[in-house]
Amino acid sequence: MARASTAIGVSPIIKEIVQKQAHSTRLTLKEVILMGMLAVDQLDGQQRQELADRVHQMQVNGEI
Repeated sequence: MARASTAIGVSPIIKEIVQKQAHSTRLTLKEVILMGMLAVDQLDGQQRQELADRVHQMQVNGEI
């Protein structure tokens, strides 16, 4: 969990997204991260890869 906490701390975009989800769902930041991971598990292989590609492109572009 330390790495996820670090990512939240150093990326304003990630922090904003996680905080918005926490506020709207009344969950802790840790719970929101777990919720996201469980949601990813619900995706089929193609959807998961498309999402991974999208997030990786955000990293390459310096967005996160």
